Amino acid sequence: MDTIGHGLLSSYSMVTEAVRRRRVEADQSDRFVERLFGLELSQAQYDRGARFVAGVVERAGAEGLSRLWSDERNLPTPAEVDAPGLWLARIDLPTD
Repeated sequence: MDTIGHGLLSSYSMVTEAVRRRRVEADQSDRFVERLFGLELSQAQYDRGARFVAGVVERAGAEGLSRLWSDERNLPTPAEVDAPGLWLARIDLPTD
C-alpha cells in the first residue's frame, strides 16, 4: 500500500506520519467521537484493506488498482474487499 500511496500522493509520507502521530496522541474524548461516527479504524480493518490492495495489485498491477479512484461506482463492496477478484470482474463489466 505504501508503494501505491507514494505513487498517488506526493505528500504520502506526511499523511502517513500525521495518521501515526494522531493514533498515538489522541485522547479518550477524541477516540469516543471517532467511534461515535464510525471513523475508528481497527488493525483488523487496516489489515483487510491491505489484503484487498495486495490482491488487486497481484492480479492487475498498480494500473488495475488505480481504477478504484476513477469512478465512485468502482468502490468495492464489503464482499469484494474480501475477494479482490470479484471486484476486478465487476469493474470490467460493461456499464450500459
